[in-house]
Amino acid sequence: MTQQEQQEFMESLEAALSWMRAVQERLKANDNTQGPRDALEGRLKETEKIHQSEHEGRVKMDMALVAAENLLQSGDEELRNHTHAKLKDLKSLWEETCTYIIHCHSRIEWVWLHWGEYLKACEEFELWLTRQQRGLDVGVELQLGVKEKLWQVDQQRVVVSDIHGQAALLERLLDEAAALHNRTQDPSVEPQAQERLQEAYNDVRDRAEERLSLLQKMAEEHQTYQGCVQRFQSWLLSKTKELTDLMEREDTAENKLKALQVLDDSVAGEEKTLQHIEGVAEAVRGNTSPSGAEVVVEEAEELRLGWHRLRQGLCETEEGLRSNLDSHSQYMARCLRLGEDIGHLRVLLQGLDQELEEGREARDRTERTEEQMVGQWRKYTGVRNTLAGEESQVELLKAQLKELFRFSEDSRHLSDDVLAVVKEHQSVKCRVTRLCSESESGLRNILQDPLLVYSQWSHMVSQVLEASAEVTDFSHIAMLVQTMERLLKDSVQLQERFSLLQVKGDLLDSVFGPERSDGLQGELSSAVRNRELLHTQLLQRKSRLQGLISRTKDFGDAAELIRSRLASHRDQLVAADGLQPDILAKKSQSDQFRVIQKDLEDCEAHIAALETLVSSSQSNRTQFERLHADWKHLHKAARVKLRESEESIADHESFHDSLLNIEKWLMIMKQKLESFHSPSGEWSTEGRQHEAERALGEFPEKELQLQQMEVQGQGVLERTSEEGRVHILRDIKRLRESWLALYNMSLNLHRMRMRLAAKGGGQGGWVGVMELVASRRHVTTRHHMTSRRSPNFKRGFEAWLSKQNELLSGILCTKGATPGAKELKIRQDTLKALKAGVAGGQEQFQLLLQESPGSEAGSGPAEDVGLEELRYRWMLYKSKLKDVGEVRKPGLLQRVCRLALLLWLLLLALLLLAFLLPLMDHGNSCSLSNNFARSFNIMLRYDGPPPT
Repeated sequence: MTQQEQQEFMESLEAALSWMRAVQERLKANDNTQGPRDALEGRLKETEKIHQSEHEGRVKMDMALVAAENLLQSGDEELRNHTHAKLKDLKSLWEETCTYIIHCHSRIEWVWLHWGEYLKACEEFELWLTRQQRGLDVGVELQLGVKEKLWQVDQQRVVVSDIHGQAALLERLLDEAAALHNRTQDPSVEPQAQERLQEAYNDVRDRAEERLSLLQKMAEEHQTYQGCVQRFQSWLLSKTKELTDLMEREDTAENKLKALQVLDDSVAGEEKTLQHIEGVAEAVRGNTSPSGAEVVVEEAEELRLGWHRLRQGLCETEEGLRSNLDSHSQYMARCLRLGEDIGHLRVLLQGLDQELEEGREARDRTERTEEQMVGQWRKYTGVRNTLAGEESQVELLKAQLKELFRFSEDSRHLSDDVLAVVKEHQSVKCRVTRLCSESESGLRNILQDPLLVYSQWSHMVSQVLEASAEVTDFSHIAMLVQTMERLLKDSVQLQERFSLLQVKGDLLDSVFGPERSDGLQGELSSAVRNRELLHTQLLQRKSRLQGLISRTKDFGDAAELIRSRLASHRDQLVAADGLQPDILAKKSQSDQFRVIQKDLEDCEAHIAALETLVSSSQSNRTQFERLHADWKHLHKAARVKLRESEESIADHESFHDSLLNIEKWLMIMKQKLESFHSPSGEWSTEGRQHEAERALGEFPEKELQLQQMEVQGQGVLERTSEEGRVHILRDIKRLRESWLALYNMSLNLHRMRMRLAAKGGGQGGWVGVMELVASRRHVTTRHHMTSRRSPNFKRGFEAWLSKQNELLSGILCTKGATPGAKELKIRQDTLKALKAGVAGGQEQFQLLLQESPGSEAGSGPAEDVGLEELRYRWMLYKSKLKDVGEVRKPGLLQRVCRLALLLWLLLLALLLLAFLLPLMDHGNSCSLSNNFARSFNIMLRYDGPPPT
């Protein structure tokens, strides 16, 4: 057993030792950091595998230790010692191997990771270098102005600062590259590569610094230019101010000339400064964007222009001062010459204007012929050319006036004259341009008119030739022959007009221009040839049709055909005649009448053709005259029916519009009146008195419109069939009912406003009531006079009488109160209106009495009783109105008595109060018996039981 255990131990020991030796051999083979990065990465992967297989060695180690446990428990001392020695060596070798594995793997891994970080940082640095190089390879971007250039300098300064900040990173990269080269000896990190990186960085830095210097130079140059410009502008302003002060200073002309000469010398001496600025501007322009360069050029040009203006102002001022010494004579001579030129031009303009006025009056008085229009156009053209020639004279006047402004004298009168003559010139020019344009347009229309007429004529000829190609009807043949004769007459007239137009080549050139004139003449030549061809064709076709007519000998058949047509038209006219129910039917009837009238007008040609067949037979002549008379009578009847139909349509449409307008007004007014009626059933106009007055004031006018609409409706009913009358009467009845309902609502509003007036309402309410009463009386009287045969006449009179009674009762109710002056005036006006309405009411009552005999047969005694009751109410109303009399203003004595009565009543009230004062004490005091004296004198009082 011991021998077997020893053998197992030795096998386990040998297996562990052989694994360790093999691992150490592999580690020695890979324990190297030199070479390229790919090889290093391969060694790293190998050491990582060795590191990952460490657990395999640990298993072998544990197996050896387990096998040694039994040997260590053996009693053989030598065996135990030998086993201990073997285990000690094994453990020592294991620890050495584990340490070697960790150190080798860690060292290779650290170098690989260090190399990777270096490569990443180096790549980022190279990318940064590439970006910087690309930015520097692009040329300097030119800027708009000095502000943008300074921004560009700041931006480049930031770039340079960033490049300098990358120096530390470059230095670290170079150190890392040197360390890596010492460890790996790889050519990618050799010193030559480090030097190339350093050189690339130095190149970027130097170029960035050079660009910064260039941009700073450009910005400083632009700043210098701006400063020069500002200083020169300030100098220009100061010198301009000196010139202004010099001219405003009160001094002699000689002293001003001396000072002006000194100032001019100083200004001329600054031309070198201006030239220097222009040179700087040229340099700045080369370093500036196109837009900025334009600004720089404009600034330089503005400086040059300002300097020139200053020099020019100095020169002009000097010339003015020099000319002032002897300018009066020159001024007078120039004024005289300018006045003569103005007078000459004004006379010319007046003559031209008179010529235009005469031409216009001649044109307005008579109808213009073509020769007159040509003469007028030539006249207008001559005037226009004359005015165009005087343009230089007008400009000369302006120049002369401008020269006069250089003198110190006042030239406003000449300026006004020049302005007036220039305005007159422009007015005549505008007028002649307009007249020339109008005359030229009219002349063009006249010259082109033959061609337009020919176009219409040729179209009609083509239609007639086409229609007459295969015609067989006699009446149609005769109508075509008549049309051809008319077209042939028009052809002869066209030939004459073409002949006249062909000899007017020069006029066409003047009016239309050469190109348009050539075109018109070409059209004219073509039209002349075509007219001759069409004229020949018309003559041939006319001869052929006349031959057909001459071969037609049957007058009876033609007459019978026309008679049958007239009979057919007569039947159509009778069938279309009659009352229609509505507007659409009436319009349809009007269209039928119009068609019949057109057919009858066409029959005229047939009758004219029939006349050519009338022979010497007296019976044929008589028959033809009878047919012609029948046609005239039928044609006149058709015209009359058409006119009556159109009038009926117009009246019906007007009636319909009036009906719709009144219905719309009734609907709107109903809404207005309902707005015064609260849900509780009360009427109120609080805060809306004026609105209520306006609403009620519309009733008289609308009632008159209602009566007019009813009268208009009667006329429409007479021209409408029974079927349509039903609808019209229904609409009128509905409108009357709506009006009556609305009128009753307005009466409620009247009563409410009268009650308010009776309680002391304002003047406006009473005035509105009075005016409405007067207007209602007048309109209602007219209504009953025009419609007294209406069954509602009696009810209308009763309503009017009730209304008058209500107004009179309102006055009687307020009669006892003391009215003010305004209220009294309102009552007097109301009484006058009521009395003025008595005459109209009496006239209505008389009309009612005249109508009563016709109604007695149908109503009997009941009607008599109602009439007598109405008579009694009318007499009672008149007697009450008579008893009221005049409302007079109270006299002085009556007013004094009223005032005294009030004072006496006040005094009695005070005495009564004095007597009642003792009753306020409820004690049992005998002093109460002397209450009268107590009320006036101070007395001792005792409140307690009686002393005895």
